[in-house]
Amino acid sequence: MKTKEEIQKLRQDIIDVCLSLLDNGLIVRTWGNVSAKLDDEHFLITPSGIKYEDLEPLMLPVVDMNDLSYEGEFKPSSEMLVHKAIYSSRRDAEFIVHTHQTYASLVGTLGKTKLKAEKNNVRIAFPIADYALPGTTKLAENVKKSANLFPETKSIIMSNHGSVSFGRSAQEAVNEAYRLEKASKAYINTICRTQIKPATDEGYSSYLENGKIVYEKADTPNRVKQIHELIYAKRSDVKYIYHIRSEAVLLISRRANHMKPLLDDFAQIVGTGIRIPTSEGQRKSVKKTVNAVFSYNDGAYCLGDSRDEAMACAIVLDKGCLAHIAATRFGKGNFLSYFDCYKMNSNYRKNYSNLSHLVK
Repeated sequence: MKTKEEIQKLRQDIIDVCLSLLDNGLIVRTWGNVSAKLDDEHFLITPSGIKYEDLEPLMLPVVDMNDLSYEGEFKPSSEMLVHKAIYSSRRDAEFIVHTHQTYASLVGTLGKTKLKAEKNNVRIAFPIADYALPGTTKLAENVKKSANLFPETKSIIMSNHGSVSFGRSAQEAVNEAYRLEKASKAYINTICRTQIKPATDEGYSSYLENGKIVYEKADTPNRVKQIHELIYAKRSDVKYIYHIRSEAVLLISRRANHMKPLLDDFAQIVGTGIRIPTSEGQRKSVKKTVNAVFSYNDGAYCLGDSRDEAMACAIVLDKGCLAHIAATRFGKGNFLSYFDCYKMNSNYRKNYSNLSHLVK
């Protein structure tokens, strides 16, 4: 076991890395986790249900790799199995960063087994672990298999989920995550011919105040107000509607078809699937268990109990639309099964009443 001073430094390193990744967009909200190895049997990891901005060093639990018991007041991240899998199989792993970074996540939806890249005229390959439900032993086994099959790389993409990067230090792990994202972005831009940037451009949003709809823009058109009124009338649980008009969401909104999830977080937060309606089919597009409503050729309305919750839905929806566009242009997408989507969505609704407390 490391000394008290070394452990204290690692606790602070984890927090600093979380905030850095948050500032630079590799982690959004609390969607991801970071850990540091203490010895062959223990590691520190970010807790479940705490915003990174609110983290303090003593909040980080110590996990025992033998039985996954932990010391500390706060419960460890549900992905601690993945961290254990890497620490137990790779001696060069002392620090781990798990993110849902955009471009690596998009690559993980294409049904590939590895991502080939080049750095300084040297060819490298990032493995893509087979899909399994988040937080499961199977996912950890799949990641461990990839870590063992590709001993020369320190980043692994998890199909339909995100990625994990590691190194002997916090800085090395972070550098690996950035290197993976750079290679993934190049692949999405060139091979998938998708250069649309992630965004949450806002249109006409609203919220409920004392039972009345308040529009954030005075010039909200009547056609938009009618959609807001429809949503509030059919969804008593909704208190805020965020109208997203990003390039990716607008592009999808021009297609009258069914959008199936390609990513775990989409299935959990947005829903098991969305119908993009024609201009005449708006009323039928509001569903009890789907937190986004497309408007034909005008983006989508993301629903929540607060602006923060609706914004979270908008972030995930935009990434989901980017994945859909990239897979379409690539010619192949590894869509999640309805059963897995339903299971994740039901679990989310049962266990997380506030998106700001969601940690994967």
